[in-house]
Amino acid sequence: MAKFEMIKYRSHKYPQNIPLRIEEIAAHLDVCKIESLLDLSLHTEYSYDKRKLNSETVSAFPEIVAAQKNGVPQLWKNEVWSLQFAGFIISLVDTSQQVRIIEIHPPFDDYANLRSFVSAYKVFESKIKEHFPKAEILIENRCGSLYRGGKFIISKIQDVFDLCNEIERIGLSLRIAYDLPQIYTAHNTSKEDAYFSILEKTKDIRKYIGGVHLWGKRLSDTGRKISHCGDLTSYFGNDSIKAAFLKAFNDCFDDDIVRKMVLEVNSGNKDLLSIIADLQSTNDDFV
Repeated sequence: MAKFEMIKYRSHKYPQNIPLRIEEIAAHLDVCKIESLLDLSLHTEYSYDKRKLNSETVSAFPEIVAAQKNGVPQLWKNEVWSLQFAGFIISLVDTSQQVRIIEIHPPFDDYANLRSFVSAYKVFESKIKEHFPKAEILIENRCGSLYRGGKFIISKIQDVFDLCNEIERIGLSLRIAYDLPQIYTAHNTSKEDAYFSILEKTKDIRKYIGGVHLWGKRLSDTGRKISHCGDLTSYFGNDSIKAAFLKAFNDCFDDDIVRKMVLEVNSGNKDLLSIIADLQSTNDDFV
């Protein structure tokens, strides 16, 4: 069976039989303070929309403030940016808090490529490990932004494969926060077999995957599908496809690795509980 450690997301209520030790906390560039009673999973800047970049906290890091295009942050511009980004994260965390996960996000391809990202990232990893030696650093594949001029360099499954090759080549401790719905979106997946072929390919890189994100989509009144709303039933729109997906998902991650799981559901507790029930129906285990 596939095994996961659940990360608490927002104010959702989880079934009592699912342990919660870690909470996902916003740590984007406009955040000034972090609070949680649980251990921390820091969801750092993801460059979807504009940021103010004018707080006292971020203003101490001029390279970060300068790295933006029309207000949308440009991540991993250079090694100086990376050192300041590590400093920004360190400044947010009280010494009494336990950082378990730091989730980062890829740069855009109008100023960066995989090699330049890895070069910049290495100094970040070294600095972070000095302060948070037990923290796991995960990078999330991304698709979609209000940024104009470039696309995320880690979006499709081949991008993830290429990153895994770099991780292996250089010996980085970086792992993947595998957002499966974003992979599907990046591939414009709509045919039934594509859902399963991507999961089958994922088996080849699963040892590099440290976390998984799942969420639903639901049709709005205008007929547009809204991300992070709904459950897997509304996402797939077909019970047989959903059942086949759940089996393929379990098969993909059925190894001896316990991965972190974040259910990024913004539409209410009912949808989150529905996804949990679906996962448990195929014997996914939460430890």
